[in-house]
Amino acid sequence: MRKTVTRMMKESSRLLLLLLGLVVTVPLAATPSNEALATGADPWQIPADKKKFHIFLLMGQSNMAGGIPGKELTAEDKTPVPGIVIRRGKGWIPAAHPIHLGGKKNGFGLGLPFAKEYRKRHPGVTVGLVPCASGGKRIDLLKKGSNLYRAALGKSQLALEMGTIKAVLWHQGEADTVTDERADNYEVKLHQLIADVRADLGINDLPFIVGDLGQLYGIGENPNPDPEKVARVGKVRGVLKSIPDKIKNTGFVETTGLTYSDAPTCTHFDRKSYITLGRRYAEAYVRIAGRANGRQPNQMKKIK
Repeated sequence: MRKTVTRMMKESSRLLLLLLGLVVTVPLAATPSNEALATGADPWQIPADKKKFHIFLLMGQSNMAGGIPGKELTAEDKTPVPGIVIRRGKGWIPAAHPIHLGGKKNGFGLGLPFAKEYRKRHPGVTVGLVPCASGGKRIDLLKKGSNLYRAALGKSQLALEMGTIKAVLWHQGEADTVTDERADNYEVKLHQLIADVRADLGINDLPFIVGDLGQLYGIGENPNPDPEKVARVGKVRGVLKSIPDKIKNTGFVETTGLTYSDAPTCTHFDRKSYITLGRRYAEAYVRIAGRANGRQPNQMKKIK
């Protein structure tokens, strides 16, 4: 009897080890990994030719980070888009919403719609997005010397090892309408930030594209908005709009006709407006590139 029990225990042990072995050796689901990307596996191939890997830095605050909360993302939003990757840690992953992580609102934003439109204009390239935005941050917390700037620079320098940085997309300014001091100094600080990014990356003519604040920001649905707040918002918006007239290789993106997800404050755009905004950023890039190549604006197709 004792021998029988011992034999049964041995058989059970062998069976358990066999099952464990099967569990260990079963392959993981076929989700693209950094290793797959590094080896050039489709459909998120990182080209060996750096000129075919076009990288964009996403900088600013919540409208760049993604103003539609992550809890509202759909299954389609979370599905990776072929040909577009996101910088995560020390590697690249297939791109899907959310592009930015960590914030309460980070979800659906303009970065991925921009990349999709850009790829339509540039077939055959892989687009890399480097998330550097953070919600609610005034420019002092994003400029050179800040932790966020150092992090953005570090990500960018690593990205340069594999591809070509084509532009910075900037959407920020709401946090600098809070006080007169912030609004009054916004232009000097933004101009300096543009110069610092270009100098630190060693790309003196790096395109820098800024987006306007919402048309109703500072006013919302209030029939009697605070006139001082309205004046500060107008000052910051004026700075953003004037960038192309004062700094070469820059662009300005209008927010005319866009709608909001958070009325009555009207700070963040809604889903369809982020898609439109991303396309407008792509159009702005095309126009900058066109000017660099000697083409006139009326020679370039406009994105609706």
